[in-house]
Amino acid sequence: MALRLVLLGCAVFLLWRNIFGRPWAETRVERPVEQTEGQTEWVAGNDLPGEPTALVVTDPTGNEKWTISIPHNWTFPLPSRYYKDMCSQGNALRNSMNVDRGRTGSSHWWRKSAYFSKDQTFLDVTDAEDVGALPRSKEITSNVCERSMTFVLESDDASFGQTLLRLWLTYGLAREEGRSFFLDDSRWAWGRYTSYFVPIAKPACSRPPAHHVVPCPHSAKHLVVSSATIPWTFGSPFQKEFQGHHKHGLTSQRRIFELIRTGYESLFHLTGEDALYADSRIAKFKDDAERSNGLLVGVQIRRGDLHPYEYQYKGDYLPLERYADAARSWLQSQRGASSDIGRNSPADLARSSLVLASDDPDILEDPELLQAASPLVIQKAQTRIQLATKATLDLTSPVRPPREPGSAYVKHMDENTGWEGGFYRALFFSLGGAKAGDNKTLPEQALRLRNLVGRAYLLDLAVLGESDGVVCAVSSATCRALAVMMGWNALVEGRFVNVDDHRTWSWDSQR
Repeated sequence: MALRLVLLGCAVFLLWRNIFGRPWAETRVERPVEQTEGQTEWVAGNDLPGEPTALVVTDPTGNEKWTISIPHNWTFPLPSRYYKDMCSQGNALRNSMNVDRGRTGSSHWWRKSAYFSKDQTFLDVTDAEDVGALPRSKEITSNVCERSMTFVLESDDASFGQTLLRLWLTYGLAREEGRSFFLDDSRWAWGRYTSYFVPIAKPACSRPPAHHVVPCPHSAKHLVVSSATIPWTFGSPFQKEFQGHHKHGLTSQRRIFELIRTGYESLFHLTGEDALYADSRIAKFKDDAERSNGLLVGVQIRRGDLHPYEYQYKGDYLPLERYADAARSWLQSQRGASSDIGRNSPADLARSSLVLASDDPDILEDPELLQAASPLVIQKAQTRIQLATKATLDLTSPVRPPREPGSAYVKHMDENTGWEGGFYRALFFSLGGAKAGDNKTLPEQALRLRNLVGRAYLLDLAVLGESDGVVCAVSSATCRALAVMMGWNALVEGRFVNVDDHRTWSWDSQR
């Protein structure tokens, strides 16, 4: 009797598992049928979805694993939403498999970190093709890189500073992992990468096929990194791996900083006449400071649509006086003077130069800043490419009056449009009559204007990055990038001064 009950229980369990134990059966792909020795034929191609997705396949041992299927006729890079969807689907599939196999997903302290450990539930695309679980491409690419990382400059990346930080970090991570690095700028909102920088050195190996490049998991052979994949590439596992469990404050950021610094040193090389101008401008400022026995302090002020972290000024801007006072205080600390800013010698302060960069062209003439910075003389970081307000444009390029003298007829004429109040995402995407969200049919005028704005920004960045000290607000990605350009010692020695919310440096400005 007992034996019958045991057998009955086993039968019920197997029946239940067969019915309910495969929640992802609708995306399961059957194994191919072997035709001849050493050759397999794909016979379940119709089961594959017509768009990129994560799905379940069966490996040669009969175990189910998840992989990513990208139709071979889809071009790279994919629309960003697919990268998000595939990683979300992959997370769900992995969690489901771990539950079925009795795994909790947590790792013991003696095992490899979660960030670099291999996802045992994932079957890489190349491996899936080798066992016939996914169809091979008819086109054969030779000398493909063994492992790679491709950074995609996205069409919605309006923040140049944030893009640079992510690019440098991705490059540094690729170097850290021994992956070949590739860059894709085919749909970048700012145009071609080589319009601003020297081309990136190409690896000795070839790019992998487009359908082999996936957004996750991190153990995949060929990874794509873009603004859409940041939560997976640089999320919590990345932070835990590179920040360290027993470090706090600035010290915890050291490894991440060095990754970004590697990218900066390798990639930040301006091209053409902009590079020559930046070098000459930096040399001039340094020569002037040396002759007067002074220092070069850079100040970066972000306005526009970005607001500080500090609660008191949420929705507003930090007082300009704060930047000026911080610059004077830093100069004073370098001179070993009293902590009382008011006791600085005006003549001593005047020996140094205050070099300013801002997205708001009116900042330089703001009475609040001029008065607070006195006796320091404020100079523009660069004068090669200047953003102009409507008032300035009206003076230099006046528009004819819409009404002719003695006529009642009012003629419609386009007014000058200036760069008012700083960088606004909406303004950037509307430059030159461009339509929001349309990066494929971007007017030539729009691309030219974006290019000018980008080059002006990079010239400011290049000059300020060579300062003896920098004052800025870490709520701005440009500020955080400047810290990387100055180097780790600048952070430790206090030559990088943040004026927003008393935060220490971090690549994403989080506490």
